[in-house]
Amino acid sequence: MRFEKPAVLLALMLCVNPVAASVLDFEGFPAGTIIDNEYFASFGVMVSAMGVGNAPDAAVVFDSNNVTGGDSDLAAPFDPAPGNPFGQLSPGNLLILHETNNCSADFCPDPDDQGARPAGTIRFDFLTAVFINSLDFFDIEGAETGDVVLYGAGGSVLDTFAIPTTGGDNQWQRLAINVGDVLAMDINMGGSGAIDNLDFTVVPVPGALLLMLGALGPLGLMRRRR
Repeated sequence: MRFEKPAVLLALMLCVNPVAASVLDFEGFPAGTIIDNEYFASFGVMVSAMGVGNAPDAAVVFDSNNVTGGDSDLAAPFDPAPGNPFGQLSPGNLLILHETNNCSADFCPDPDDQGARPAGTIRFDFLTAVFINSLDFFDIEGAETGDVVLYGAGGSVLDTFAIPTTGGDNQWQRLAINVGDVLAMDINMGGSGAIDNLDFTVVPVPGALLLMLGALGPLGLMRRRR
């Protein structure tokens, strides 16, 4: 029995699922919605938030087209920060750390971004390892920059990035990350501001490929015996 390499390689390629790209843009939720498990069923992503000193907080949807909490610095449109080649942006919904403690289990009236310095942490946990492409930041002033920490298996730190300044009010910047094998991400906000457009890629486990490799093992033995 003889197996041609091209035929085997073609079969393997057909078994591999395509790479799936995803962007969390927080659209479709009313302003004030607390985001925690909303993306778990569709993307395998959980979101949580902590204030300074691990105090409880909430990651909340903020509508940049209808500002609340007196946050005119988060009103669209946003001009690009110096060096940002992507132009002016009207992102719609953003995600903020909420400032006040007037929230229910699912909703915060009058969304208002945390103004303390530092402000706290927005955390993303991924059901399976992902490749983080980029993340957008809004209204990050120089004195308010924090960092983004990426974690892999066993909680190991894969990489750390400084949150870019946007140049001030009503401006935005994109942070290119390009790191794989990420299972969790902490966004440590140095002060007020917001995030949007978490761009990541999930590579599905190629179960069919594993099954085929298991089947090819005995066939290889048969070939050697003949």
